[in-house]
Amino acid sequence: MKKNPTRKHSVIRIIGTDIVAILILLSVPFIGPLPGPGGIPLLLTGLGLLSINHSWAKKWLHYARKHSKSLRNMVFPDVNWVKWMWDIISVLLILGGTLVNLYTNWWLLRSLSIGIMAGSTTIFIMNRSRIDWLDKKLIHKR
Repeated sequence: MKKNPTRKHSVIRIIGTDIVAILILLSVPFIGPLPGPGGIPLLLTGLGLLSINHSWAKKWLHYARKHSKSLRNMVFPDVNWVKWMWDIISVLLILGGTLVNLYTNWWLLRSLSIGIMAGSTTIFIMNRSRIDWLDKKLIHKR
């Protein structure tokens, strides 16, 4: 009697997807403290991969998507002076990171300055709902 090859491949695919997702989730605590967006994209990627095969991961991913807007509103409230403060801080950090990167030869300082510039760019994009504007522009281009 011949075994069904598609079943074997689907089991391997499920196990492989879960292993990759777990490895990504295990890297979150190590990447999280680094400057920049940290482990948040990795956490969402790991949950996204797990949600392919597991309903509990779909629920967690849905919860994260649902509450991300309220978290963003807490960090970036709709107050004019706070918006300006975030913009000024992010631009100063981007400029400072650029200067450090240009004038140092120490690899650790260069790496930290690149991380600071990435984190500052993330702050700049998230402030004033620029990410929503960018998302709308990209969706309408398709």
